[in-house]
Amino acid sequence: MAVALVAALITAWSVPAVREELAKSFTRQDRPYLELYFIELPSYAGTKLQAQVAFTSHGALSSPGPSAKEREDGAPQPGPGTFVLKAEADRDGKPIATGWATVRAVSGKASVVQVSVPKAEGADALRISVAGRSEYVLGHLESAG
Repeated sequence: MAVALVAALITAWSVPAVREELAKSFTRQDRPYLELYFIELPSYAGTKLQAQVAFTSHGALSSPGPSAKEREDGAPQPGPGTFVLKAEADRDGKPIATGWATVRAVSGKASVVQVSVPKAEGADALRISVAGRSEYVLGHLESAG
């Protein structure tokens, strides 16, 4: 029985596609991910809350696009290689205003984008998230405007 098992493994190893899959199962694989962070902390410009964020795609990721609910709320439809960022002004942990921005993803290179939320008076935080994904960053304001 053991000889048959060894022979089957040797035969499988001789097939390139099988060898590649077996090698992947024993080798650490980097997973693609998104990096999102503030370059400029949130601040007020009149009644608008704004900030600069950096967006970096590491690996081959594509945007699933905004959800149906996000599209109803005004999210733009992304083009190829583009992601949609959702900016939410929060007061006491509840969203009070929303803004949208699009950003082109270049693998391994940071793209800087200005995000803003109109009519965000009284917000105490700005949450930037990637539409259709779980990544987000949260910036607290020193004092509400």
